[in-house]
Amino acid sequence: MAPTRDSTLHNLAVFDFDWSMIEQDSDDWTINSLSTETYDWVRERRKDIQWTDLMGQALSHLHDKGFTPNDINRTLEQIPFHPAMKEVLRSLSGNNTTVLIISDANTVYIESILKANGVRQYVSSIVTNPAQFDTEGRLVIDRLIPKNAKPHGCGNGCAVNICKGQELNKYLEEFGPYNKIMYVGDGANDYCPATQLHGVDKVFVRKGKSLEALLKDQPDRIQNIKCEVQYWNSPQEILDSVIQEKW
Repeated sequence: MAPTRDSTLHNLAVFDFDWSMIEQDSDDWTINSLSTETYDWVRERRKDIQWTDLMGQALSHLHDKGFTPNDINRTLEQIPFHPAMKEVLRSLSGNNTTVLIISDANTVYIESILKANGVRQYVSSIVTNPAQFDTEGRLVIDRLIPKNAKPHGCGNGCAVNICKGQELNKYLEEFGPYNKIMYVGDGANDYCPATQLHGVDKVFVRKGKSLEALLKDQPDRIQNIKCEVQYWNSPQEILDSVIQEKW
């Protein structure tokens, strides 16, 4: 029999950010929009340098080229954010559902994009790589799990700098339990938190991205997800489910 949660408790909606809450990858969008030369440099090195470290180096290069915090913020303000996803966040908030973002982006990108789209007030917490502009105006990004920290030891193939499953469990230990949990993701690193859900919960898997490919290429993986799985392409599909299922 599937486990259940106390129906008097409210719900939790967890979102990845890139290609899940927004319609782009914020790292690729920012670098490519500002400098195609730097973007090509990133593409040449993405297999050799840990991604968060590589982004830090790329942003340092942009600073050396003369790009300012205002240039970065203006670029972030233009990133595609589907109207239906904004309505998802408004609807969840209006139904007393807590919204949590767990992302491998960074705090500056996420905060700037949410504020530019008028939805920051609907997000309760953000778990991601810390970032800030230094005194010279350079955007500095650190790994959520520092280089010198003990490895997280997850067996689900998570990135060295973040294990979303462990971050979700830490959040639940501090703020849970919840009646039910929904998780919206697209990438392979969203598999781990999906395995933490069960019975009354639901995971939304974006079509055409690496999480869907992982589940299709390795069918045994889907057996480790103990809740309903809905594949989606447009944010409107998530909005429809949120409204119909009263999240």
